[in-house]
Amino acid sequence: MTKRTITIIWLTGIGVMILGGLLSLFTALALVSHIGVAAYHLHLGVNYIPDGTFWGLLSLIILGGIAVLGGFITQFVAWVGAVINTNLLADKTWFNIMLWVGVASIVLTFITGIGSLVGWALMIVYLIGGPDGTAMEPMVLRTTPVEPPRPLAPTG
Repeated sequence: MTKRTITIIWLTGIGVMILGGLLSLFTALALVSHIGVAAYHLHLGVNYIPDGTFWGLLSLIILGGIAVLGGFITQFVAWVGAVINTNLLADKTWFNIMLWVGVASIVLTFITGIGSLVGWALMIVYLIGGPDGTAMEPMVLRTTPVEPPRPLAPTG
């Protein structure tokens, strides 16, 4: 995977996460407004009964959450591509940084949640200043002159 492809995949993941988050946010605000208006017209002691609008808005919130999860998965795929790309380099410094800081960011995400910021910073640093392992020119294989085989015994 080239660095350009990794960049496109990672930025697509960010875009999908932003759109999913905005969809969930604004739909949740609409849902709160809908429940507030519906509950205002009810008498005391009567509970709110979900209607079609409630379920439609709830399904849009769930769709936004699925989009955010898809964005996270897309960014994970871009990180794996970056690790594989840097593994192709002769100098393994970038590979070690991408691998171990990425693993640390995943662990920190599950523990404290700050790991996602570490992962974003890692990918931004790689996308701005990291090398492209596929852009390296392959080594040119030279043919070595080969002598024709000599017979073991003299012939004719």
